[in-house]
Amino acid sequence: MMWVIGIVIFLLFILFLHLLSPLSMEVDTRIPGASFHWQNIGHVAIWYDEEWRLSMQLFFYSKTMSIHQLKKKPGKKKTAVQKKKKIKEGSRFQKIQKMIRVLKTFRVTEWKLALDTGDYTRNAQLYPLNFIPYAHEHLHINFTGETYLLLKTRNRPWNILVAYFR
Repeated sequence: MMWVIGIVIFLLFILFLHLLSPLSMEVDTRIPGASFHWQNIGHVAIWYDEEWRLSMQLFFYSKTMSIHQLKKKPGKKKTAVQKKKKIKEGSRFQKIQKMIRVLKTFRVTEWKLALDTGDYTRNAQLYPLNFIPYAHEHLHINFTGETYLLLKTRNRPWNILVAYFR
């Protein structure tokens, strides 16, 4: 009986460590691509290289494939089954508040935005934004046609769960 309790405690300890391990997400439109990384668990990345590709790694399993391979193959059509109407739990406002609470738990570690609207007068009107004290290293309004976004965020699953159930 003691070994069962020991195994349960060990599994709960492993689950607790995974809840504390950091999640990171990176979006870079220069590549273009995005990646999601959960430390010690795995990562998922999507990028464009003559076609859209998806790469996944979960513990010891690793796979890279084209997005076109994920398309559903034609098969038998299923008959439509009438679904029962679900009872709404909470209002739309409460769901939006919950989503905002979860989004607030994410911390932006790095962001860069280069913007060229294609209109010289609009770029000239936006150009003073380059000199805002907290944004001058991150925001770059230019006249050279360079437009991109780099965004890196971090979070922990524990923070997401606490914000969701609060």
